[in-house]
Amino acid sequence: MMNTTRFQKHYYAHHPYPIVREEDRASDWRYQLMELPEDALLEMVNAMPREKLIEWLAWNDVHGIFLDEDSIAEGYEPLTKEHAAICVFVVVMRSRDGWNGYMGKKYVKGMALAVATEV
Repeated sequence: MMNTTRFQKHYYAHHPYPIVREEDRASDWRYQLMELPEDALLEMVNAMPREKLIEWLAWNDVHGIFLDEDSIAEGYEPLTKEHAAICVFVVVMRSRDGWNGYMGKKYVKGMALAVATEV
């Protein structure tokens, strides 16, 4: 009988992040980012360095392809700072009632992104 164990693919997060205890979430920067009002969120994501934006995206979706090495391995270009900022903004805003699809003056809801624009 043929041993197929070596041919099985194992899917797991490359860089899993520890789960933040509920009592610590109010002081965790990733959760704080999700609670910002729209105008403060826009200002924050535009000011954040690319690496922090990608770190947030990877934390938020451990199965996503956000880290440079994962993007390259999958045949994609690494996320630019602008694209990462748009992705973070969309992920936070997409579940909020009344969001009109704009990030400042730019309509981002219809863009091809590394994240879904709808929940």
